[in-house]
Amino acid sequence: MSSREERMARNEALFREVNERIKQVHAGVGELGSGETFAVLCECGDQNCVEEVQVTAEEYERVRADPRQFVIVPGHGIPEVEEIVDAGEGFEVARKTDDEAEIAERTDPRA
Repeated sequence: MSSREERMARNEALFREVNERIKQVHAGVGELGSGETFAVLCECGDQNCVEEVQVTAEEYERVRADPRQFVIVPGHGIPEVEEIVDAGEGFEVARKTDDEAEIAERTDPRA
């Protein structure tokens, strides 16, 4: 894996961890009723991306069920290291492949 690919994978892991905290805050104050959305940061590999994605708690949990998956803005996928495996209203789900999948699994905050 190149240093660029490793840097992208670590950036994605960082934003995933930030999003886990965002969800915890919303859940802690009772803001996540069924079907309600909340904003998370795009978990793409672009270190300059700060775009937000609206997801429901159910959608977010479906993505988090697989540590290789990330919530991204449509079009932010990087075909060399991931594949788009699902999509919702205003977001896509990218699943890491190869070496990046190993980093994703190793850095999963839920592991």
